Amino acid sequence: MYNKNEFFEKFSKTQIYSQLCEDYDHVLFDKHFPLSNLIDPHYRYNILTARQEWADRSNLETIFSAVPFYYLEFLTEKNPSTIYDLGCGWNIFKKYISNIVGMDQGPLDHKYYNANINGLVDKRYVDTHRNYFESVFSINALHFRPLSEIRNIVMEFYSMIAPEGRGWLALNLERMRERDLRLKKLHKRDVEKFVNDELKNLPNVLLLDIDFACTDNFMDGNIHIVFEKKLIN
Repeated sequence: MYNKNEFFEKFSKTQIYSQLCEDYDHVLFDKHFPLSNLIDPHYRYNILTARQEWADRSNLETIFSAVPFYYLEFLTEKNPSTIYDLGCGWNIFKKYISNIVGMDQGPLDHKYYNANINGLVDKRYVDTHRNYFESVFSINALHFRPLSEIRNIVMEFYSMIAPEGRGWLALNLERMRERDLRLKKLHKRDVEKFVNDELKNLPNVLLLDIDFACTDNFMDGNIHIVFEKKLIN
């Protein structure tokens, strides 16, 4: 599980951390990143991703969350040739890990389009990329479906990992709950029970990290799952 102090102690000695400190005014290790943590709540979420909005501001101090690098280490430690970022948005992690390839949908000529590959992760994409990725991750990009589909979302992501490959999926619980007419009315404890039940007995899990303390962690997500798929017999 993510431990803020332990991760800071380790990560602060890396070249990536030194570069982050040069690039941004504040590098945060707090796993809770609700809107109330931010300097200015009037962000342009409909124009930029939240990560870009808070790290690329011309008139205010810049903020960057280092938390994703904790989970990315599970991927980089296997030295994959390529790491795919599905729904990459700003595609900023490629700046710090050069073999990342970002995929996202958008007009190629838009000034905020930063992906290396133009594409959308839908049913067709999943079906044509089963057992495909040696290394892959997705942060708060595959959760725009009802919470009742959470296990399907997770298993679709898992199905795209190649044998002996690894993948990390981050989801924001609130984005799914607000799209579910039935589950969004449930008490918090009942939602927690539903999520825990749905994510039981997932295959080949290296890490299952669920944080219900902040159910709307729009920056890094509050559900983190790292898989390592075993060889298919």
